[in-house]
Amino acid sequence: MNNQYQSSKTCEKQFFHENHCNFILTILTQTVFSIVGIAISFLMMITIESIEYTDHHRIVIAGILFGTIIVMYIIFGFLQKTFRNRYLKQGLSQFKRYIFQKILGKSIREFGSATAGKIINAFSNDLSSIETNYLNGTLQIIQQMIMFIVGVGAMYYINPILATCVIAACIIPIAFSMLFGRRLGQKERKTSDEGEGFVDQIKDLLGGFILIKSFKAEKEILNLFDQQNFSLEEAKRDRRDTNDTISLTSTFSSILVIGLIFTIGLYLAYQDIISIGGIIAFVELSHYATGPVEKMIPLWTNRKASITLIHKVEEMIEGSHESDQKFEIRTIDHNISMENVSFAYENGKEVLDKVNLTFEQGKSYAIVGGSGCGKSTLIQLLLGYYSEYNGKILYDGNELSDISLDSLYDVVSVISQNVFLFDSTIRNNITMFKDFDEDRIEEAIRLAGLTNFIQEKGMDYECGEGGKNLSGGEKQRISIARCLLRKTPVIIMDEATAALDNKTAFEVEEAILNLNHLTKIVVTHKSNREILKKYDEIIVLRNGDITEQGKFEDLMKARNYFYSLYHITA
Repeated sequence: MNNQYQSSKTCEKQFFHENHCNFILTILTQTVFSIVGIAISFLMMITIESIEYTDHHRIVIAGILFGTIIVMYIIFGFLQKTFRNRYLKQGLSQFKRYIFQKILGKSIREFGSATAGKIINAFSNDLSSIETNYLNGTLQIIQQMIMFIVGVGAMYYINPILATCVIAACIIPIAFSMLFGRRLGQKERKTSDEGEGFVDQIKDLLGGFILIKSFKAEKEILNLFDQQNFSLEEAKRDRRDTNDTISLTSTFSSILVIGLIFTIGLYLAYQDIISIGGIIAFVELSHYATGPVEKMIPLWTNRKASITLIHKVEEMIEGSHESDQKFEIRTIDHNISMENVSFAYENGKEVLDKVNLTFEQGKSYAIVGGSGCGKSTLIQLLLGYYSEYNGKILYDGNELSDISLDSLYDVVSVISQNVFLFDSTIRNNITMFKDFDEDRIEEAIRLAGLTNFIQEKGMDYECGEGGKNLSGGEKQRISIARCLLRKTPVIIMDEATAALDNKTAFEVEEAILNLNHLTKIVVTHKSNREILKKYDEIIVLRNGDITEQGKFEDLMKARNYFYSLYHITA
């Protein structure tokens, strides 16, 4: 609990980092602005008393006070707006940057446990609630407290008896808010959880749109949508009910205060203890007592509820970050090996069973096999995506679990089937927005086979969202150039040519195999004789086991599983 408290405080500090000046100036201008508002009540009292007592001197005072109020209202209204908006902008920018920086600081292994739905929900629904109820709500709470203190002080100045009655009436909603505040926080958390589930479901359903249509499962899928949608809206309704109950109590308190002022005030007026102008001023000033209480209750309870969301965001972005004591790998001089490696997802059936492999430095390896045989899982284990495996995965004799994953990605580059491209230029997508020597960039472009394309389009050609302005082969070649630019000693290609036509797939795979002095590990399902003959070794997986391995000609002569697989997929 203490760690969670400290984590939440770390998150909250991001709102105030290098933002204290804007915060303090906002509070100061709010204070003056509140005093100006209360001065209007005294203006009303002086004006009415000047009529009531036929006092011309008071009319002059009222005129001076009116002019002062107008000037102060304009000046401090502008200053409050300026400093408030600066504070909100700075606070939100820093908080979002902190969250995203923490997410980027996660390893691939840690990131897998935080679904995209949680992150999207944090940056949309949760952050919107935090902005409204915590950041902006904190300012409003302070403003209402200032108004309450100054307003009550002004009421006691006019008449202590009537002021005491007003304060007593304000106790009711305060007690009620303490009773319901914790419940609202719990319901805010539940609403956020339901929102996450809804976002995840929408992503899944849209991702499987083609499957839904082909199986004509629209009705069944709509039922699934209805269940999640109803659950979310029910949670939101429950949260609104609690919030509205608190607001109704506050409104009742305001009505009660007005009734007390008129009842007790008229009695005091008959006793010549207070003037009619004083009663009118008191009615106006009562809003500075009941108004803040009425607003403070939902503001305070909503702020507490938003803190639970800050806790939730912190839980999402925090993780078991890698130890600083892990080994920093610099290069691969000898080999990558797997010794009796077994792996299963969530204690289920083993995907890999006692795999023994050695990838020698500078050689090329093809990993082939039927669907679900464990090819991609093997690659993901080499990249450190999973830590719960049996056996040993060694990089030049160093166990993977003892190696810093950050340093691992300095020596290993990955080209996957789904190439991610930013909505930016070819240059930025190749360099990943970093600065490289032009000769080095040109070399990577040449080796990736992009020279003619670049000459035609230019380095500043916009790739479009997700690379929509490029063909599949062009996108893959950009991903190859991106890897080559890093000059890592190992390149892993995981089904990178699966979505390409045979001609483009041949060209892409050949470009990889023609790279010298690099260790190349390629998961492929394309059975092209000319390409397969170029590999130093072909590794054949079947049901999580290595059933064969060797050169293409030797495997074909053996006429075993690979021979059958080749003829089926050729």
